[in-house]
Amino acid sequence: MHGYKHLNMKKILLLVGALLALSASCSDNREAPLEPGEFLIEGRLPANRYDSAVLYLVPMQGPQPRPVDSVFVNADGTFSFRGNVEQMAVLRLDYHYRFGIQELLVVTEPGHTKVILDSISSAQGTPQNDALQEWKEHQEKVISAGVMLNKLRKQIGSDAEEFIAKCDSVREEAGEFNYQWLKSVGRKTVSIFINKIYSGKLDSIRRAELNELLIDTVDYSKPQPGFRK
Repeated sequence: MHGYKHLNMKKILLLVGALLALSASCSDNREAPLEPGEFLIEGRLPANRYDSAVLYLVPMQGPQPRPVDSVFVNADGTFSFRGNVEQMAVLRLDYHYRFGIQELLVVTEPGHTKVILDSISSAQGTPQNDALQEWKEHQEKVISAGVMLNKLRKQIGSDAEEFIAKCDSVREEAGEFNYQWLKSVGRKTVSIFINKIYSGKLDSIRRAELNELLIDTVDYSKPQPGFRK
């Protein structure tokens, strides 16, 4: 009888140990303090619609194949990514779930970035992601202006002086905003990337100035690090 009780006690202790280990393994790593150089991207999708959907963090630079990170979305719509490599990346749902959710460009810079993924997505919390959000909101205004210009073109024709003048005004304003934004951000991961894809209307002097300030010195022909340690 004593041996039977001893055996049961051993089973109980083993079960408790297993439960504690399981609890630790299932705990949210968002609770652990960030180490120097680490990033945490913590976000939310609309609840009860994307349970167990796969969300990808896809690098935007470097050779293929790129080291892609991925997580399953929780039932309440929350998700998180953690790593220690700073680069430009896009948050992108599995193609089965992408309709109605705007992909989001982010910087995986050290610190805590908070993200909302929805029909209009946003990110904030670190200096570069805050700056990128400002840039994105301005681009959305430019897109809205383009929609209005398209309506105007249908009304008065693409050769009309009014239409041409408004197009020039929108392009010049967009170019001036990008120029000032890139200079104010300075030489950062986000500004180097935006400068590469930016096509605003600038004179050759300012264009050369930005190219010199924001030259990319990374050799992408060499293997690039992934997100995980």
